[in-house]
Amino acid sequence: MHRSLIKTALVSVLSLSTVLTIGLHDQDAEAANTQETLSIGKKNLPESRNTQQLARGVTYTDIERGYVSDNRYYTVDVAFLGTKEKADTLIQELKKKGYKAKLHKVENKHPESTDVKEKHIGYVVRKGEFKEEKVANDLADQLKTDGFEKARATFSEYDGTTMSTGPWKIDVLEIDPDKFQGELTNALAKDKITGRETVSSMADRTLAGLNGGYFVVGSADGVPGDPAGISVVNGQLVSEAVGERTSLLLSENRAEITDTSTSLQVETESGERAVIDGINRKPGLIRSCGGVEDAETNQPKHDVTCTDQEEIIEYNSYFGDTTPKGDGFEVVLDEEGTIVDTYSERGNSIPAKGSVLSATGDRADWLQNHVAAEEKLSITRTVTADGKQVETQPGLDIIGGAPQLLNDGKIDIQAREEGFAWSNDFYYHFAQYRHPRSFAGIKENGNILLITVEGRNPEQSIGVNFFESAQILQSLGAVIGMNLDGGGSSAMVVNEQLVNKPSDTTGERPVSDGILILNK
Repeated sequence: MHRSLIKTALVSVLSLSTVLTIGLHDQDAEAANTQETLSIGKKNLPESRNTQQLARGVTYTDIERGYVSDNRYYTVDVAFLGTKEKADTLIQELKKKGYKAKLHKVENKHPESTDVKEKHIGYVVRKGEFKEEKVANDLADQLKTDGFEKARATFSEYDGTTMSTGPWKIDVLEIDPDKFQGELTNALAKDKITGRETVSSMADRTLAGLNGGYFVVGSADGVPGDPAGISVVNGQLVSEAVGERTSLLLSENRAEITDTSTSLQVETESGERAVIDGINRKPGLIRSCGGVEDAETNQPKHDVTCTDQEEIIEYNSYFGDTTPKGDGFEVVLDEEGTIVDTYSERGNSIPAKGSVLSATGDRADWLQNHVAAEEKLSITRTVTADGKQVETQPGLDIIGGAPQLLNDGKIDIQAREEGFAWSNDFYYHFAQYRHPRSFAGIKENGNILLITVEGRNPEQSIGVNFFESAQILQSLGAVIGMNLDGGGSSAMVVNEQLVNKPSDTTGERPVSDGILILNK
């Protein structure tokens, strides 16, 4: 994937701790408020902005755009079908059971702006138009009882293949590298792979923060809290990459958006080598795929868990106290790479300054047959950005995400390449549908944009799709941009206050990591 060179953002030590609201002499806030309106939705929509200067070189802008349409409604999507013939068959089946449904054709409205070039995506069979959400929910339940198990209630404006009036609530943090005197960094929840934490908790006593990359949610897909993609914390690789996906790099107070990948290998004293499949995750489960010799694919496949029963996984202190239990073979290494213990099963203590190699299947046999007590192993961990090796030195942070949304100032969404178009159904519901989103961008002058869009809230904000996310970045002056984790994970905290309404019914979701703007 071609990427242009982007001016990086220099960030230094913060000395201001007071919050300043916009005033006549606040040039940062004035500049934010005089930008052109956003381009999402129908033309000439009302839009308002309120900007605060949080510190020298840091502004927060709350944008409200659009309005609640009189034509909105709740409905029930009975199913997504790939062909009109299948959709027509379903409509006839519904008719036989007394339901009158209609057909919605799903098209790719912007093939020139994405690597998904198909014009036709599929069909959605829908039933009903209701003013009340409860009526749609009741109908969805009845349809499921009658055998239409995929039926679900939804809102008309969530379908991102149709034009909307909104409304939208967008929260924007902008960091000016020439003025900011603080630190832009990332943090693992509770400083552990196995921990999760709300952004509000992570951003306590900071200027601001928002959620970071994708992560494992349920134990069936791995270890809850494990980043589903690359994560580097202060120069230490704590999670391997998913193929070559887009990531946000923060290094020595510089920011860059690039493709990143990882390659890991162990070598014995006798010169025997083996691939290390992953870092700090459950063996055999690779969330969003993109690993080595995995079933079903080695390519990124978002929200799918690939498997591999024969792996070597490295664990360090960021994982927790012990490795996952199970059959296999483990070697414990000190910080110099010397073997201090071996075990014929998995589930042993992780040293504070060393690591553990944990192997399963034939990889366990290989490890057991090729190492001995007090032998020194050489472990190579290679991180590349846009094909060039990155030195993993202290101060380097990498936050995984995907896909790319913007490049060279143009909307260029790499949905297929980065694993978001492995089926038309998934592409429609994840990329084209409007959801809460978080994303990042870099402007031509080096300023960094961190953005959340509230969603799944019909009265206040309906969310955005990939294309609309890219439009927002473009409208705000970014020349390169990427998607972060979204949905219920999207959260932004400013001055220790949550400024958006997360979409989970249980409230703010505990996440794996956060991007923080720190006071010093």
